[in-house]
Amino acid sequence: MQIGIIGFGNFGKLATKHLILAGANVLVADISDKTKEAKEIGARFVSLEEACKSKVIILAVPMVGFKDILESIKNKITPETIVIDVCSLKMFACEAMNRILPSNVEIIGTHPLFGPQSASNSIEGMKIALVNIRAKQKTFVKVKEFCEKLKLKAIITTAEEHDKQMAVSQALTHFIGQTAKAMNLERVELSTKTFDDLMNIIDIIKNDTPALFNNMQTMNPFAKEAREEFVREAEKLNAQLNPY
Repeated sequence: MQIGIIGFGNFGKLATKHLILAGANVLVADISDKTKEAKEIGARFVSLEEACKSKVIILAVPMVGFKDILESIKNKITPETIVIDVCSLKMFACEAMNRILPSNVEIIGTHPLFGPQSASNSIEGMKIALVNIRAKQKTFVKVKEFCEKLKLKAIITTAEEHDKQMAVSQALTHFIGQTAKAMNLERVELSTKTFDDLMNIIDIIKNDTPALFNNMQTMNPFAKEAREEFVREAEKLNAQLNPY
């Protein structure tokens, strides 16, 4: 199987590594020349045009430039191509792909619920969300089975339900973690298991770029409500503990 990956950042590299281990021939394209990095893990760095000739194309680009990438590839991909994204916001990504990409390509939205930090040792048992945007059922089943071959737990969902759940499991969690980080919390010798868990969260999210954090908070239509409810309840609890 030949797979073209557009975007060779941290997640693109992680995906490339595991796809190659699964036997895929991977071509990667990026706005920067990453020939050396691609060769080191067994992939081939190619032009955007060549990557778009692949039967399967995975879009691993930042959400801020996602629509621009779709515009740049829409006339380069061939009919029956399978286009898959890995954006953490599915309503945004699914709507954009369905609207911009030609009607003769198949589209599947995915969100790997892990990253280079949380899956540094293994992806076995990690979760991946799958949304059938515009793919034949046979194709969608094959993609699900391939994910399971990688030992991932595939969860079929809709774009809206995905974003509702991510508003809590991702946006709110990172909001709490970033707040704790801003307090300059450090590990202490007399720590409880709960505190260690909190510090583990901070260790994972500390490598988030400001753009990534901003996107998950502002582009998810359900994130603001989750944050504001948390702040209200925190203020209410604080007031109960400080009556005077």
